[in-house]
Amino acid sequence: MVGLTGIDSKAATVEGTVSVATLNVDGLPTKILFVNSNPDGPGSGGTVMVSQYLAQKGYDIIGVQEDFNYDDELRSSLETDYDCGLWQGGISLGDVNWLTIWKTKFETDGLRFFWRKQHLIEYEETVEWTASYGKFDHCWDDIVTKGFHYSEMTLDNGLRIVVYNMHLDASTEEDERDDDDGGDKEARRRQWYQLRDSVMARLDERPVILLGDMNSLYPRDSIHAIFIDPINATDRYHVADAWVEHKMGGVYPEVGSGDYRVAYTTGESLDKILYINPMEGLRLQLDDYREERDYVWDDGTPLGDHYPVSARFSIVGNSDTGIRQYKTDQRPQKIYTVSGQQLSGIPSRPGIYIINGKKIVKPHY
Repeated sequence: MVGLTGIDSKAATVEGTVSVATLNVDGLPTKILFVNSNPDGPGSGGTVMVSQYLAQKGYDIIGVQEDFNYDDELRSSLETDYDCGLWQGGISLGDVNWLTIWKTKFETDGLRFFWRKQHLIEYEETVEWTASYGKFDHCWDDIVTKGFHYSEMTLDNGLRIVVYNMHLDASTEEDERDDDDGGDKEARRRQWYQLRDSVMARLDERPVILLGDMNSLYPRDSIHAIFIDPINATDRYHVADAWVEHKMGGVYPEVGSGDYRVAYTTGESLDKILYINPMEGLRLQLDDYREERDYVWDDGTPLGDHYPVSARFSIVGNSDTGIRQYKTDQRPQKIYTVSGQQLSGIPSRPGIYIINGKKIVKPHY
């Protein structure tokens, strides 16, 4: 078990647990018109296998990226036990004005949250990156509206957390090898700044989990200087990376510390799970982190873009912080339908509800 990073763990009491996973499901259509657009993608059949895999794992929260054209298949084994959030649709050629294709984007971002039905999403929104690079080259990042999803959640035990799911700009190995990835790096740099500013503007007493296909490696991108250092400098919050804490003993690789490919030899993944603890009140204690290597085709290659990563946390507080009263006060106490019927528990059906006097929309599939 990994200790409470940057925070005294004296007198800690466990108030709950939460498990999370992130994976790029590689949901681009395998063929557009007569072009093999994604021939090595999982397609319909492989996405059904992804859904079965996730349902068996039973994570509390799942963030996926590139959920474009096989969303029905992705939900197929999850609908029994999971709700899902905002989705901006797939890639449809009917939505394209071919005369202005160089100036337009598909409106989808490919992001999707799933959460077990005993938990409740209180609020969620999507945010588009203000910077991206590459229209019909450099991984085609500018052809869709990449960005991040923001969600406020109440877990089944009444504990409240914030979760971000995101997809940053990518680079090709060829462009990196030829030192032609400057535009990709600059787009990611600006995206990290945008994410940092959004996170810092919303920080409060709730722990925060950030997950997604970040397409970032510590030896290549200035994640620590842009994102981690400014939040830690507030002295009110502490940021940690689950992989760094669990596998690297809390020591971050330095930017420019050798060839970026060294990152892969240390086990660093493009997919990341970061978490932010308030210095007082509830905080996340990392219990486990892993790269899920059983998510594969028969030949051992990953079903999605890469192997997913997962983390399991205990949610803890010090016995003298009044955390139990906080938990009791903030969990849903009174829930009504819009017609005035009071419910005895967290609603399982999509619709509009009044929870603690606040209108909440529980999204449809």
